[in-house]
Order: sequence, then structure tokens, then C-alpha cells
Amino acid sequence: MSIVLQRRVRFIIILIGIISAAAWVTDYYGVFKIWERKTVDIRMKICRSGKYPPSEIVLILIDESSLRALNKIAGRWPWPRDILADLIDFVSLSGAKSILMDIMFSENELSDILSDGDLTGHDLRLALSTKSAGNVFHAVQMIDDVDDEYNLNPINRPMPVEFIRKFSIPVTGHAEVKGYNNYYLPFAELYKASKGIGVVSFSPDRDGVYRSEKLLFKYHNHFFPIMSFAPIFDHIGFKQVLIKDDSLVINYQDRSLRVPLARGYEYFVNMYGKYVTYSISGVLLSAYKIKKGEMNGLPVDPSEFQDKVVFIGASAAGVEDLKNTSMTSTTPGVFLHASILGNIISGDFLSFKGAAVNLLSVFFLILITVCSIFYMRNIVLRTMLPIISLCGYLVVTVILFYSNIVVNIIIPSVSAAAAYFSVFAYIGFSEGKEKRKIKNILGQYVSPAMLSTVLEKSHEEYLKAEVGSREILTIFFSDIRGFTAIAEKFEVERVVEVLNTYLSLMVNIIFFNQGTLDKFIGDAIVAFWGAPVKLKDHHYKAVLSAIQMKKKIKQFNRNNKIKDMPELDIGIGIHTGEVILGNIGSEKKLDYTIIGDSVNLASRIEGLTKIYGCSIIISHDTLVHVKDKICCRVLDKVMVKGKSKPIMIYEVIDEQSNVDEEMLEISELTASAFETYLEGDFEKSLMFYKRILEMKSDDSLSRIFLERCKKYIQNKPPDSWDGCCVMETK
Repeated sequence: MSIVLQRRVRFIIILIGIISAAAWVTDYYGVFKIWERKTVDIRMKICRSGKYPPSEIVLILIDESSLRALNKIAGRWPWPRDILADLIDFVSLSGAKSILMDIMFSENELSDILSDGDLTGHDLRLALSTKSAGNVFHAVQMIDDVDDEYNLNPINRPMPVEFIRKFSIPVTGHAEVKGYNNYYLPFAELYKASKGIGVVSFSPDRDGVYRSEKLLFKYHNHFFPIMSFAPIFDHIGFKQVLIKDDSLVINYQDRSLRVPLARGYEYFVNMYGKYVTYSISGVLLSAYKIKKGEMNGLPVDPSEFQDKVVFIGASAAGVEDLKNTSMTSTTPGVFLHASILGNIISGDFLSFKGAAVNLLSVFFLILITVCSIFYMRNIVLRTMLPIISLCGYLVVTVILFYSNIVVNIIIPSVSAAAAYFSVFAYIGFSEGKEKRKIKNILGQYVSPAMLSTVLEKSHEEYLKAEVGSREILTIFFSDIRGFTAIAEKFEVERVVEVLNTYLSLMVNIIFFNQGTLDKFIGDAIVAFWGAPVKLKDHHYKAVLSAIQMKKKIKQFNRNNKIKDMPELDIGIGIHTGEVILGNIGSEKKLDYTIIGDSVNLASRIEGLTKIYGCSIIISHDTLVHVKDKICCRVLDKVMVKGKSKPIMIYEVIDEQSNVDEEMLEISELTASAFETYLEGDFEKSLMFYKRILEMKSDDSLSRIFLERCKKYIQNKPPDSWDGCCVMETK
């Protein structure tokens, strides 16, 4: 495993460990609890805005229209209690299963006639209607209070024994359940007439949103149900309630009911977005019309309440029972109670996944983030894939919420963001330093465009002295003809100026064609194609560069002639073969270069340009890759100095698209001439080379072979002759 890869793996392991540990700690201590609950609010609105509670739950609301309609009859709220008694009578006679009053009657109505503690006719009527119905549950409040000069109700006062005996619920496993120190009960005659009672206290979260509450309220080790939970105990087979860390279990003779609880033994309300509601004014009008015997045109049909659990509460702003909930900021408090009962009846509970699932989400999001940034080469994918993955995760959390499955959003999102910025910071401070080293090493050899590609890879092999790797590259050598004579003829300053301009022009062409500059050897240039960036057509790009250099030199010389500056002539040798590629030197001074037999051969080929009078010569190993795009002609079969095997060499004429008919014909004649030469038919070969000279009188190659053919015509070569010309010099 490479050093860079080892560093990355180590960094990934450490990063995942640190962020996962931080995620667990923040989850355990509820650091993002409120923000997480806000995400639940959003999902609640998306997934449950159109959902109704079970059909057996209906609500009668004291709404704005009711306050206006009854203002002339009952005056301002609170109304005389006999009006609510009429409502109870009507709903009870309609066949309601249970009537839940989300309205407090903790004090008697005031009267100037009656003595303190005596009931008014309205209070008495309400108590009698409650007793007659036999299925009415009235509201109780339990709160945490403090003694002060304004609060005359002593805290921790004893609760009426008969109230405890009638309404408390036997509970086990409740040692850690928090108790309350004050209460407000319905007036005595009313709670004595009630089927049951229900606590209507509801506490908001720290952000003021009502989301959860206890289902059982504890006072002096006695438990009383919340209003929406009270009807659950109206069951003949009810035996006991067991409070566990994560649930509340109600045991009946024939079954058990398990209700999931959050921390603090609270129940998280799975709100509904819609409810079956009736205005109290419409219900009362129906009741009064029936009393008069008018059965037609009733605003509310009594059958609407048959076998229903009927909540009676307020939605009017003036009654001051509007809550900020997951759904809206003005939700009637009775909707919370209706939602809880609906959840319990239908088993419609939210399932909050624990730390294991949330840590798994954190792990995968971090893993996707770091892997995409480290290993995706496309910059868009590197930056966008983590964001897309996080968005996909958010979509999944919404989809899961439709099935009441709740997984964390904030902690995985924060963890993914932390990983995202941590990885880029690591790249910037750690791998950025390595890339700067690479830039220092390769910046002098390759073009800025190629350097950017190399830096994307960030391979460590550019950063250390090494044995190197075997690569197939195309090697380029060029040299200025007669440079020594030029240096002697012209002033040093002018020679240096010309040389610098020449080298700049040539290097620009190399870089333009994605080549790598190896070195300058005086006036000679060494370059190669195919590394550090892999190129499929490195053979072609090297030869194309040579052609462009040849044309550039002509333009360069025209300008120099005008300025009375020295004119240059160059020779270029190109060969494709295996080399050792790598950094040669020490850790402090490295040269990114190539060595090997193919390098020496390319140098020898460049030297042959002087002998054959050509500007560009390539080997057969290069020709086979470029012959479809580059027009060449065969030169000779040679054995260069220091080699034991002959090679075929070719002169580069130009790109195929730029070659005229005459040059094509010369190329074909040269091929025929050399073929007959190798066959030993020197007279025929002589004829071909003469025809070439007639077309191109300054053709050095033809003159060389004319002399050879004449020589072999006079003195036949030995039988072992294979047409190879052995070079005695470099």
C-alpha cells in the first residue's frame, strides 16, 4: 500500500471514529434535541397534513362563530354552565361512547344570593347532566408551583381521599417518574358525578412548541391519566399499568397495550392534520330544535355522535387554548388530546430509532463523503456526490416517516458536513503540501495543463527517489547543426538571445502537444511523450511536434535574417520503446527523467540526420503507429554504434493531409528503390534513385545510394550481406 493511501486510510479511520464518537455524545446528551424535533415538525407537516384520526373520534369546538352566535343568549365567555349541560345531554342522548370535556370547572360559579360553597342552578345542572350521561370525563390540572405572596394555594396539599380512591390508577415501575406539587380539580359535586377525569396540563418544549407530554401524571405517588388517555382505562378487564424506560404497558385480562415513550417518560404526539369537527353553536341549535319537536333541517344530525368519542374543547382565540404545535402555531389544545387518543386506538405511534441506527447513518454518510472526495477524479462528482447523498438521505427520512419511522437528521447531517469540510481541509493542508512538491518537481518538465492533470492524481511516486517504472514512451532528441561555428561567429549576447528564443519556441510546441521536457543538453533538447499523463497517441504527438518545429524554424530563420541574427538548422530523432521512468537523485534534488537503451537509440537516430541530410528521422517502432497520419519515406537499414541489431529508419515528410503528389511519388519511388537495393538488384535500384534526383536534385539520400549501388555493381557484396549499413561513429 502506498504512503499516500496509508495516510488516507488512517485519516479516514480516525475521522470516522472522532465524528462517530461526537455524534454518540451529542445524541446521548440531547445537544441537538430541539433542532431534531424541528425536523420532525417539518416531516409531520409533509406526511400527515391530510391525515385524519380514527373515525370514532369527533370534536365539538367553541369557535369564533359560536362566540358570536351565543353572545346575545349567553353573553361573553365563559358561558353559563347550563349551556354546556344542554350540550352534554344532547351528545349523550345521541349515543356517544365517551364525552371528554377539555374545559376546566375548578371553581363554582359566583352568586350574590348563595352562600360560599353552595351550588348555583347552573353548576347543579352541569353536575346532574354529567351524572345522567354516565360517560363524561372532566378536566384536571396538575402543575409545578411555588409558594409566594401572590399564590395563596399551598403546594403539596393533600388531595381528597375520595378523589384518589375513585380516579387514581395502579401503576408499577414508576420510581423515577417526576411528580407535581399542585393541582386544580373540578368542583366536588362535578367530579363525583364524572365517569372519569383527565389531566389537561400540557407543557411545551424549550422552543415553545407542544410536541410531547406524560400520559400519566404523578401526585404524591398517585397516578392520574391525561385526558386523551382516560377512556383507555374504561375497560372491564383492566388490571394494571407498568411503566418501563421506553414504554407504558397496560395489561388487561385478554390483552396488553404497549405505548412507546420517549425520554422523561413522555409520549411524542403523532399529530393529525385534519379532524372531524362541529361548531358548538350548530350542535346546540340542533338540541334546542329537537326540544321543540322540530326534527327537520337540523344543523347537526344526532347520529353523527353515535358510538363516538366526543372531545369538547375550544378553538376560538378568546378562550386562550391555542397551542404552537408541529402542524400550526394556532392549534386548538383539544387537537393534541384527540391526536393522542387516535394514536393509541389505531396503534399509530412514531418509532424513534435508537443510537445504533443513527450511528449507522452517520457512518455511511461519512464513508460516502470521504470516499467520493478522495477517490472521484471528476471535480463535480467529488464536490456534489456527498451533497447528493445527503439529499438522498433526507428524502429517505421523509419516506420512512410515512411509515412512522423516525431517524435523526441533524446529527447525520452535521456529521456529514464535518466530514466534508475536514476532508477538504486535509487535502488542502496535507496533500496540498505534497502537490506543491510535485509541482516543484514536474513544473519545469510539463505544461500547466498536464501539471493540473498530474496534481489531480497526487501519486506519491513523484515525491521520492526511486528505482522507477518500466514504460513504453516515445523519446525525442533534437540538436542544432553547427552551433559551435555559430557561437564563434557571433557575439555571445546575440547567441544566447537566439538560443533562448529558439528553446522557448520549441518547448512551447512540446507542451502544446502534451509532451514532457526532460532536459537541455547545451543546445540539444530531450523530451518524451506518454508520461506522466498516459496518452494513447503519444507516438503521433511526438512526430507532430517535430513537424511543427521544422516549420517554426523556417519562420524563425526568416526573422533572424532580417535582424542579421544567426540562422539555425536542426536535426530531430524519434524512437518509441521501453524506458525506465522515475525520479533520479536525492530527496532534496530530484530529476524526473528517463533512462535506458531506447533513450540512447533515440539519441543515435538524431545523429543520423547529419549523415542522411534530413531534418526528422524516426524508427520503425514509431512509424507503425503514425503511418496512417504521417507521410514518411524509408531511409535505410542501419546498425548504430553500440548496437548489435539493425533498425529501419524513416524520414518524416509531413502530415498526410499536407503532402503534394510529387512528394508522394518520391516516397513511393524511394520505397521501390530501397526494396530492390535489399534484394541485391543494384542496377534497378540505381535507376529509381536517379529518377528521384531528377525530381529533387538536392536529395542527399539518393546521392548516398547512387554511390553505394555503383560500388556494389563493381564489387558484389558478400553472400552474408543483408543491406545493413554499420555506423562507426555516433
